[in-house]
Amino acid sequence: MSTSSSARSNVTEQRGVIRKAACSRPKPMITTCPMNGQLMHSSNQASHTVNYLDVFCSVPGRLSLLSSAAKYKVTVGEIHRRLSPPECLNASVLGGILRRAKSKDGGKSLRDQLKRVGLQLPAGRRKATNVNSLTALVEFEAMHLAKDFNAVCENEFPARAIAEHLTRANCSMEPLDMQRRKNMLLATKATLTELKELLSNDRSPICSSRPQPILEPIVQSRLTHFSMVTHGFGSPAILAAINAIMNWLNESVKLLDTK
Repeated sequence: MSTSSSARSNVTEQRGVIRKAACSRPKPMITTCPMNGQLMHSSNQASHTVNYLDVFCSVPGRLSLLSSAAKYKVTVGEIHRRLSPPECLNASVLGGILRRAKSKDGGKSLRDQLKRVGLQLPAGRRKATNVNSLTALVEFEAMHLAKDFNAVCENEFPARAIAEHLTRANCSMEPLDMQRRKNMLLATKATLTELKELLSNDRSPICSSRPQPILEPIVQSRLTHFSMVTHGFGSPAILAAINAIMNWLNESVKLLDTK
C-alpha cells in the first residue's frame, strides 16, 4: 500500500511540474497596426505602445552641399515601411541608409535598437528589390527633393517658348485647323486634370503623416506601393510634371485665342 501511495504522489508531483511549466511559457506576442499611427504589442509579461510617428534617428542628407548639409529625421514608421514589402531591406542596406559605421556587431546592434521600438529585423535576410539611387534617400529628403523639383518646374519650364514652337510646327493657322488643335489641347487638359485630382487624393503614409485614405482601396494600395519604392518622391514629382505640361497647354490655347 505504501508503494502504491508513493507512486500516486510522484505522478501528482510530475503533473504539477508539467502544469506549472505550461503556465509559465510566454504567450506569443500580438501586434496590431491601427491607422492612428500606434503599434500595439502585448503579451502576458508586458504591454507597451510604439508610435509610428516617433523619431528613430536623424541622418545627414545625401544631396546637400557640404556647406549646407541638412539632417533629416527618420521615423519609426519609415523604418517599418522599409523593412516591409516591397523593399524588405536587410541590416546591411538599412545600416548604410542610416549612416551606421560598419562593424563586427553592427547588424546585431541595429537589430537590438529596432527591437526596443517594437520592430523586428531577422538576421540573414536578403533584400527583396534592387537598390537604386532613390534607395539611399530617407523620406524627408525625398519629399524635399520633390518640393525643389516642383519649384523648378513651375518657375523654369519654358512653357511659352515650347507652345510657340509647337503651334508653328503643327498648326497651319487656318480657322478649321486652329479649332481642331484647340479641341485637342482642351481634351488633353481635361484628361490630365483627372489624373492630377486622383494623385492629389493620394493618402500614402509618409514621413510623420498617416492620413486616412479616401480613394478606393485597390487604387490607394497601388499608390502606396509606388510611394514606398520612391520614398514619397513619386506622386509629388508626377504632379510637378503635370503642372508643367498644364502650363504649356494653357500657353498654347492662349496663342490660338489671340490669332
